[in-house]
Amino acid sequence: MIIVCPACQSRYKFDESKLGDRPKAKTRCAKCGATIEIENPLLAAMTLPPGTRPPVVPPPAPPAPGTDTAKRATVPGDEPVGGQTITGKDLHKMGLLELPKDKRYSLAVIQGAGTGQIHQITKTRTIIGRTGADLNLDDAEASRQHAAVEILGENAALRDLGSTNGTFIELDRIQQHVLNNHMEFRIGSHVLMFIVTDVE
Repeated sequence: MIIVCPACQSRYKFDESKLGDRPKAKTRCAKCGATIEIENPLLAAMTLPPGTRPPVVPPPAPPAPGTDTAKRATVPGDEPVGGQTITGKDLHKMGLLELPKDKRYSLAVIQGAGTGQIHQITKTRTIIGRTGADLNLDDAEASRQHAAVEILGENAALRDLGSTNGTFIELDRIQQHVLNNHMEFRIGSHVLMFIVTDVE
């Protein structure tokens, strides 16, 4: 698989078999020293519903000579990479996954500043955090983008997004965890409950 440094955009080839059964690993960029987080594509693929395969997206057509985009396309490391692994996160971003039509999903705040609020989940990947997230928590202990609730077919998962203070189910700090109906989890001083309702 190809990994990309978020700071300088340098690309490296990485053998995903080195991850084993770990959901994530971190490494440092050889050029700028920034931290690169690597998600295990095998675990992301395990959460896909059977028979779901993303369509192959063709590379963009080369820009016409003399345009601004032609100049940008010649920057080293900006070339399209073939054979890149597509993870569940990529499928969410590409909009290739949909919520099941026979279920309604929501998050209820049962402890913290927003107690009593119920937030309907309208996307397959909902980010929870302090600011700039799909669901914002008024909580100094929450990271800006703290955790994500991902719904893939009939399955739902809670993923920590590298938060400073962690995401907890009961007393256990989790990286990722399957979410079931009425399951509670804690982010900072907030406790949220995942609710699944059947739609008639």
